[in-house]
Amino acid sequence: MITLSKDMETGVAKIDEQHRELISRINAVTSMGALSVSKEETQKTVDLLGEYIIKHFGDEEALHRQYNYPKYEWHKGQHRMLENEYPKIRKEFAETGPSAKFTLDLNKTIIDWIVRHIKSADVEFGKYYREHNK
Repeated sequence: MITLSKDMETGVAKIDEQHRELISRINAVTSMGALSVSKEETQKTVDLLGEYIIKHFGDEEALHRQYNYPKYEWHKGQHRMLENEYPKIRKEFAETGPSAKFTLDLNKTIIDWIVRHIKSADVEFGKYYREHNK
């Protein structure tokens, strides 16, 4: 399980709120594998996670454009990398179900990426946003 620590806060209320929700959904998926919840319930959560990733990235990128963020294209590229991984996660889930392997792979792929991304790219945008939103 992961938590939104102080070093992961961007200072942009909408983004921080969405990060908390995203982390909550990720934690729900990873705990489901450990708790042997039904395949249908886990599938529903995996689907919601995918939808949420796309919505959050869209909202974040809209703020980047609104404030003419100079690293917008790079940041957007980082988002596309995770979006491209998500179908692989869905495929693995379809093949293995809510197994320990699925949970481990989800942790390795999504959680590691999200934590690194928030701590670096999103926090950096937060600094830019606060400087240009006065």
